[in-house]
Amino acid sequence: MKNNLVEKVSLFQLFILIYIFELGSAVVVGIGGEAKQDAWIAECIGTVCGVGITGFYVYILKKLPGKNLFEILIFTFGKWIGRAVIFLYIVYFFYIAARVLRDFCELMSSTIFEKTPIEVIALTMMMVIVYMIYLGLEVMGRTSEIFIPYIFSFALIIGLLVFLTGEIEFNNLLPIFGEGFGPILKVVFPGFITFPYGEMIAFTLIIPYATKFANAGKTSMIAVLASGITLVYTMILQLTTLGPEMRERANFPTLSAAREISLLDFIERVDLVVVFIVMFGIIVKVSVFFFGGLKGLEIIFNRPYRTMVVPMGAIIAFITIVISENYAEHIQEGVKVVPMYLHIPFQFLFPLTLLPFLIYKIKKQQKEKQQ
Repeated sequence: MKNNLVEKVSLFQLFILIYIFELGSAVVVGIGGEAKQDAWIAECIGTVCGVGITGFYVYILKKLPGKNLFEILIFTFGKWIGRAVIFLYIVYFFYIAARVLRDFCELMSSTIFEKTPIEVIALTMMMVIVYMIYLGLEVMGRTSEIFIPYIFSFALIIGLLVFLTGEIEFNNLLPIFGEGFGPILKVVFPGFITFPYGEMIAFTLIIPYATKFANAGKTSMIAVLASGITLVYTMILQLTTLGPEMRERANFPTLSAAREISLLDFIERVDLVVVFIVMFGIIVKVSVFFFGGLKGLEIIFNRPYRTMVVPMGAIIAFITIVISENYAEHIQEGVKVVPMYLHIPFQFLFPLTLLPFLIYKIKKQQKEKQQ
């Protein structure tokens, strides 16, 4: 294998990567339960905010075309401060990658591989991710191109089969705004704003490698919108099938909804299709965060990131295993700790602080050139 593999993705590949990344674990993990039957409305609002957040990230990148977020940090704050902030982002990206991988491990160990140690699942998945990342960004994009038709068609088929089974009750969506707008707003912020839409911060390390960077912003925002519509569809499917109370209690509501499918005493166990969709979504999501962290290490140590793929992959797999004792503790940490103390600073506070300094630095350079 060569270390000088191509680091480019087409606009279509970028669209698919963002679409699958946004679905990731969000498509199966029950989020927004506090809004009850209005959770789908909260998701709609979150999607609109997500498009705006993505536009904000792209705006920063377009200030210095061709440079990723970490290179912009070095340009703006200098080598020492810039590398210190980059190091914090590296820890953040690797930690979130481990959390996302743990989501999948919990899903697999509770549905299919009930007697398989979680360590085996984590290591197996990480080996696949390490191999794909080592081959380069372009391979990640091409792999996504292959699987996207299956993911899209399976998602539609599951909805159709649930409808044909007769398990859908649209009355579960009523009353709309039954408890006012307050619960919806609490779910949107920081919940839906940070997960999954704020996680687009990881794509500030990928968007600059799009073949047509000028159109990358529009493509990214359309991809976020498309993924948001899919999540709204999934949420409505969960609510109409399970009801607000049952959905809130279920660890994996989409999986529970798929288990209601039983047609002609023949079409059953469709929940395995959901597992397939989630599996590839997790692979892409972990890969994107992993790639972002590796690009940071590349800048700090001035070495090709491929030389660090295997050891860092092993560390992420280890963190995945020890990050929490059980699923309840994992979810509790994800709800109460991660959004406020990790997501908000890295997704919003740092970029918002960066922007005015970046604009000032660019204007200063332009004045110096004119003199």
